[in-house]
Amino acid sequence: MTRTEQERLAVLETKVEHLNRQVDDMSRKVTAMHDLLMQARGARWVIIAAAAVGGFVASKLPALASWFPFPR
Repeated sequence: MTRTEQERLAVLETKVEHLNRQVDDMSRKVTAMHDLLMQARGARWVIIAAAAVGGFVASKLPALASWFPFPR
């Protein structure tokens, strides 16, 4: 093997090592995103319940406002 081929092979090995690190990093990020989405899936009912309670309270605000004297 000539010196040029050895240098090219060394550069290629370095690039492959860098690509492997990038793929590992992306794999960790995808796993973290998947875990987050699985948690959000369980929280869906909490969000729906909070929206229902918020809507109920918002519908009762005019009745509550009549109890307090507001300047007109």
